[in-house]
Amino acid sequence: MVVQADDPNSIPMESLESVSPREFELSFRNVSYCVKHKQDRTHSAILKNLSGSFRSGRLVGIMGPSGAGKSTLLNVLSGFKKNNVTGQLMVDGQRLSERRSRKIISYTQQEVCLWPSLTVEESLRYAAEFKLSPCINRQQKMVRVRELLHVLGLTPCADTLTSSVSGGQAKRLSIGLELLSDPKVMLLDEPTSGLDTVAAYQVLAHVKQLAERGRVIACVIHQPNSQQLLLIDDLYVLAKGRRIYSGPTGEMVTQFARFGLECPVSHNPADYALEVASLDQEDERLKRLMMEEEKDIFDYNPPRLMVEKSFDGSYQRYALSTLQQLGVLLRRTSSCTMRDSYQFKARILINIAIALITSVAFYNTGNNADRILANTAVLIINLYAIFFTSIVSAVLVYPRESACFVLESKNNWYSLRAYYLAKIVVELPTLIFSSSVFFLIVYYFTSQPFEWLRIGTFALVCLMFGWISQMLGLLLGSLLSVQNSVFVSILIMVPASLFSGFFVTLRDASVLLRPLLYVSFVRYAFEGAVHAIYGFDRPDLECPEVFCYFRQLKRFLEFVSMPDLPYGVDLLALAGWIVLLMGAVYFSLRRRIKQD
Repeated sequence: MVVQADDPNSIPMESLESVSPREFELSFRNVSYCVKHKQDRTHSAILKNLSGSFRSGRLVGIMGPSGAGKSTLLNVLSGFKKNNVTGQLMVDGQRLSERRSRKIISYTQQEVCLWPSLTVEESLRYAAEFKLSPCINRQQKMVRVRELLHVLGLTPCADTLTSSVSGGQAKRLSIGLELLSDPKVMLLDEPTSGLDTVAAYQVLAHVKQLAERGRVIACVIHQPNSQQLLLIDDLYVLAKGRRIYSGPTGEMVTQFARFGLECPVSHNPADYALEVASLDQEDERLKRLMMEEEKDIFDYNPPRLMVEKSFDGSYQRYALSTLQQLGVLLRRTSSCTMRDSYQFKARILINIAIALITSVAFYNTGNNADRILANTAVLIINLYAIFFTSIVSAVLVYPRESACFVLESKNNWYSLRAYYLAKIVVELPTLIFSSSVFFLIVYYFTSQPFEWLRIGTFALVCLMFGWISQMLGLLLGSLLSVQNSVFVSILIMVPASLFSGFFVTLRDASVLLRPLLYVSFVRYAFEGAVHAIYGFDRPDLECPEVFCYFRQLKRFLEFVSMPDLPYGVDLLALAGWIVLLMGAVYFSLRRRIKQD
């Protein structure tokens, strides 16, 4: 049975205080948005001088056919799109500063972004820690969380993982995550998409109740049925980036009829609005309707983003300091990792399997002068294994959480700096443990020298090389799709390995290829590993045969054309690559947040 919004059995809202004791409105004027085409350097106007106002206490539905600019309008009003945007955004007639707009406007995208390893209650609890002042104690935050669970009808599934909740519950949870900070304006992109009729009505009924508490709530809604349409107070109808109606839902049919667009009695007004919006732009009736609706267009064209800069020093973008954000991020990430440890376990098992296979193939070669080339191959295989397990793991990490990270960052949950530091802190222990498991197994069964200096120097090279691989994987994951990242990682590794000094020695490299040997991070890792195993005045190797040419390590080092560089230079080169890649990852994530 469908519950009406004013039904006494509907979820009470008394526990959630009104956002604003008085009515206010969010208005926008002459908002335009263009897309640049790189091929022919032309522009396409997606939004064309849109104006309108949304009042508090009323649920606004934004409608239009596909490609009309509905979601783009919300992206612009929320500040998620800034480039190539002109116009003004105001609250009660006063221009809204960029900082203030990010404080009072929240945006929930069409795609639900939730952490699958958290329960519904935990998701709200962590959101409360990010968004509410640290002056509010934990007990008060939990009261707020339980209120929202009650308000949004999520109490029955509070202990359910978000990956297991229904579509309607996930939509309501995504709304609740932003509702925690009491935004005055909530913009929702198709909160009912992908839901059945009953679930869509329930979501819309909850949104309606939230609007009645004094918020401005505007949502893109696709083909509402007659029951859903009754919940919507005002409609804003778009046709190819232009407005064809803005006003009370009940007056839309009358307005259309004034221009010869009669809605059949048997038609759902929402369906008819889409039919009108889909008419040819040259249709005289539609042209006259647009001219009537666009009377409020002003005669100026602002040359910049619609919100102005603010220099209010008292403004605080985030509720927590960077250190506090880092603490919450680490707790949340640890909780998710403990529950979803498949990737970590798989990485360890793969390393153990490859290490055992390598150990069997190269058993007891570490001090055998007759098998020194095979033992050197062990060193490069060790680096390859660490590279591929590290880079593939990192490539898979960011794409899975990128949507949540970008949305939370743009909605002022936490800073990029805090997220980046948390990512480094979380990834380091995994890298250290998985790499150590691999090289210790190989080191022991291949009978490498059991000297603490050599074990430590070899381990340091492996860990630095693994960190380079990890950062390279995060960089690719932040720039490309998962499929492309895997292919590009192979494309990078093959030439880097070729110029590692193992396959093509420095002595044999041509003049054109020699510079590549000086920039290959694999070369410096391989050199460092060779230094660790064969350097530091190691005594001559054992010779099980009558004669072993490479029994004296000096001959072998000359044979592989190892340059006379100290071990510290290799570490310095690897450290340079780490700094370079860490900086590239940071600016890549920053670019991802800022891009439209």
